Amino acid sequence: MPYRLRWEGHGVYRRFYGVVTAAEFLQAYDEMTSDIRFDGTRYIISDYLECTPGPDLTEKELEAFAKLERLRFYDSPDTVQANVASDPRTLKYALYYESLRVSPYCIGTFSTVADARQWIAGNPRLGWVRPPLTRAQSGAPALR
Repeated sequence: MPYRLRWEGHGVYRRFYGVVTAAEFLQAYDEMTSDIRFDGTRYIISDYLECTPGPDLTEKELEAFAKLERLRFYDSPDTVQANVASDPRTLKYALYYESLRVSPYCIGTFSTVADARQWIAGNPRLGWVRPPLTRAQSGAPALR
């Protein structure tokens, strides 16, 4: 299991290390969201500084994951997510995920955990507008 979760008051710090597969990435997410403390979560820090994506963790996988996350937690409490990455491929994926603009969370990408924590402390939710949930993303039939 190439990740560790650490619960911190109103947030969670996820540290990934080694080569992370798509299944392990989803496992970390499932473990975090199934924990009873998740309902009170106001921030998520995903630290990717010590990991690289496995060969099966692709942009297509990230897009499918983002859609799943949006459907599960569109009405979740005001949560912010800070991704921390420096490896070029990991950084590319973090920025790609952020660019999809489908996450139910306000997202930022940083090069250090300290910068991520500073951003969280600045309450970025105030200036963030959540992207609307489209009929296609909600699973509802298309209008005719």
